Amino acid sequence: MKKSVPIKSIAGLELFPTNNPGVCTVHVRDLAARLDLSWDRFIRLKAASNAITNVASKGTNILDVGGYDGALALFLSDYKIDLLDPATTGISLLQQSINASSYDVVAAIDVLEHVPPQERKSVLKELARITRQSIILNYPCRETKEAQKLVLQATNNSLIREHVEWDLPETKWVLREMKSLGFSGKAIPHGSLAVWVGQYMMLNLNPESAISLNRYLIENHSDEPFSTPLYHLIVCRRND
Repeated sequence: MKKSVPIKSIAGLELFPTNNPGVCTVHVRDLAARLDLSWDRFIRLKAASNAITNVASKGTNILDVGGYDGALALFLSDYKIDLLDPATTGISLLQQSINASSYDVVAAIDVLEHVPPQERKSVLKELARITRQSIILNYPCRETKEAQKLVLQATNNSLIREHVEWDLPETKWVLREMKSLGFSGKAIPHGSLAVWVGQYMMLNLNPESAISLNRYLIENHSDEPFSTPLYHLIVCRRND
């Protein structure tokens, strides 16, 4: 059964089933569709794609875990992107048995905070099992907690509710777990919390007006400086 989440699918993408149940290959029909993303999705996918191009060459096979519509592919047109997501491909990471070392890179962008805390260690272990080389993670920083509460109060968004009620991942813990699994990792803070608060409220409370706002923010403020970071991008490479 597919999980319902409050995210708008991007029209410039198409999913094709693979031989693995619940895993689809992402085909990009229109690269310009990245401009139809919300500002917060755009900046985290852009950051993740930059990290991937730094650790993997063109043609690399990538598994996008929890990527919903596969929008990561809009930033990585020279790579082979497969997608696994309970909302769109019908299965979650811990429900699917993928062969060990099946992918050069595994990405889980804004996924870990939506996993119950008691299952997060198992998710990291599974990500480590199925990648040959690198793992790219992204999630909201714990420093955003008060802002997350404010946004939840205003919007009652189910994804933000999980941020607040399940607590956001603790980066020192994530890096320790990855080290125990044989990976070296670093955390890169990025994204403006101040921009996100207004943008996300508009997205939820006035979706029609948010369309033009998101396009403006993407075109003019995708690299906005921050005093408090919105996200931590975690880049992990398997130790030799």
